[in-house]
Amino acid sequence: MAEYFYLLKKKFIFAMFSIIKGFMKILLTSKKLVLYVLVAIVCCMGNMYAQSVAQVVRTHTVVSDDGVHEGANVLKTKMLNSAYPVSIQLKGTRLCVTSKYVQLLPVYNERGVFYGMFRLNKGTNWIGGLPSGVYFINGRKVMVP
Repeated sequence: MAEYFYLLKKKFIFAMFSIIKGFMKILLTSKKLVLYVLVAIVCCMGNMYAQSVAQVVRTHTVVSDDGVHEGANVLKTKMLNSAYPVSIQLKGTRLCVTSKYVQLLPVYNERGVFYGMFRLNKGTNWIGGLPSGVYFINGRKVMVP
């Protein structure tokens, strides 16, 4: 009878060890699984964001007078504006741009060709070093002497 309980105890311990081992294996692989799921979600969200940005760019295109020719295709684009309103003042040869938000400010030359993108901080920003000429900033004509 003692041998029977000893074998039963041994089988019980072995069964508990097997259950714990299986549980630990599931737990360890679930960490990898959770990591894989998170990576997949991030990739899907990035893909959805890229598609929505492309959609916004496509829906905001307007036919302009001077298109860019690329082979047989004519690419028509629109001058972009900053996301939030800005105040622009000319001080000598530099621009004093005041913004209430951190944002990007696209600048176009007199022919409407993209010149550059300037990062604006909250508050007063100075843009210098622009060659003399006419520029379009937020749909406004600015002349730099």
